[in-house]
Amino acid sequence: MNTKRKGIIFTMIATILFGVTPAIGKMTYAMGNNGIQLAFLRHLFVLPLFLFIVLYQGKSLRLNRQQLLDVFKVGFFGNTLTIVLLYSSYEYIGVGSATVLHFLYPLFVCCMNFLFYQQKLNKQQILCLVLAILGIFCFMDSSASSLLGALLAILSGVFFAYYMVGMDHSLIRYMSPYVFNFYLVVMNTIVILILAMVLGRIHIMPIEAYILSAVVAVLTSLIGVVLLQKGIYCLGASLTAILSTLEPITSIVVGVLWLNEGLTLLKVIGCILVLLSTFILVKSQNQEGELK
Repeated sequence: MNTKRKGIIFTMIATILFGVTPAIGKMTYAMGNNGIQLAFLRHLFVLPLFLFIVLYQGKSLRLNRQQLLDVFKVGFFGNTLTIVLLYSSYEYIGVGSATVLHFLYPLFVCCMNFLFYQQKLNKQQILCLVLAILGIFCFMDSSASSLLGALLAILSGVFFAYYMVGMDHSLIRYMSPYVFNFYLVVMNTIVILILAMVLGRIHIMPIEAYILSAVVAVLTSLIGVVLLQKGIYCLGASLTAILSTLEPITSIVVGVLWLNEGLTLLKVIGCILVLLSTFILVKSQNQEGELK
């Protein structure tokens, strides 16, 4: 099997896992779980695994002051808030709709680079922005809970965009990914636990809920991340990003078939517009990279 085919398989498996796990996580909500507690459990369960990996590889855990500051800044505002907001959105809207709205993050990356790093928007990026905005309107209805869920999902995309931009413009890009992820998991476990306790979102659940939460943790934070990294290594970031649009499609299908979530024609149109904007954006960036 050649490298490209391996990369396609790795990426597709990773994106399918990322697309299925929201439905698994949402199943625990009926057992007393919630978005904040699920985010906490997701990090708690993989913390020992990341510690083992770092120690096994003999990586140094020592960071200087600037690295610690970058880890906190990018980790908290980019990663912690992303997960808390996205998981919380599942309480109000379907996992498919939430994942599609979260996938607006490539456009938010372009906007942040334009606002903070003076990177001009080209015609294709502006077109994608218009398509995405039209797609967002397709998800809006008169229900206050639906509006709140959509807002949470969109904000998760904003903070994830900050995470990606921050990774690209900080010392984190020079750190070992395993060391960075270890500190990220430690910080998220502590911060989200405090948040959950303050908001009264920690509840005792049936053992099945903890098992399903552990499955979500391992499939996303360990297996999914590793496979996606292998996909990037084999295919490059641009092609991997294009294949990653399989994630929201998977979430939509699983949400409809598994959780019996409703999907109106207007939302189907919204999904197409958002995914089309993402595809055009990534494709144009890939072509620009080849020209350079």
